[in-house]
Amino acid sequence: MVFVFMLILGFFLGSIPFGLLIGKYMLGIDVRSQGSGNIGTTNLVRLGGKLPGILTFLLDFAKGAIAMLIAQSWLVDGEGQVLVTQWSCIGVAAVCGHVFSIFLQFRGGKGIATLFGVLTVLKFPIGLLAALVWIGIFLAKRISSLAALSVLGVLPLLFLVIPWILGESVLIPQVLLYTGLSALLTYRHRENILRLLRGEETKLKAAEEES
Repeated sequence: MVFVFMLILGFFLGSIPFGLLIGKYMLGIDVRSQGSGNIGTTNLVRLGGKLPGILTFLLDFAKGAIAMLIAQSWLVDGEGQVLVTQWSCIGVAAVCGHVFSIFLQFRGGKGIATLFGVLTVLKFPIGLLAALVWIGIFLAKRISSLAALSVLGVLPLLFLVIPWILGESVLIPQVLLYTGLSALLTYRHRENILRLLRGEETKLKAAEEES
């Protein structure tokens, strides 16, 4: 029963559309009708500059991290691998809440910042390496969608390799959960993928970064 409640709570936390709220109360706009129409960090940077973008990222990151912290505090009874699998499910629920927000008629963002929040708490080495992949690709290409897709591409592999390196058991249910989540978030980037293939995906310009 606690697990089911935590799934619902994780989804609810993930559903909070911080990008939309920042756009409305900080910029005075509906970000869904401007720029890319997305409620995530990159669109907020393009529309309002660095500060709104950073706030959006931090808050979206926090809702994933908080969902995981609550799960790890409240779900403590049971065998270790079962608990980790349950925590993993709640993390997936939080990211899905962002993608299918109950406050936006089950529409939402692309889930990357919330995913980073989940990974940081669930398995810090994986979160750290995923962040390094994102940073490396972004610094090289200045295309946030390409950086995000690169993370999603390696994420299932990280859930296989990192436990092996650390001498821990590989949890197949966890690998399958985050492989499925990676596939979902990759699908959410389908328009970005088409633009990348056509060479039309725009870079984050220095002027936007410095706004």
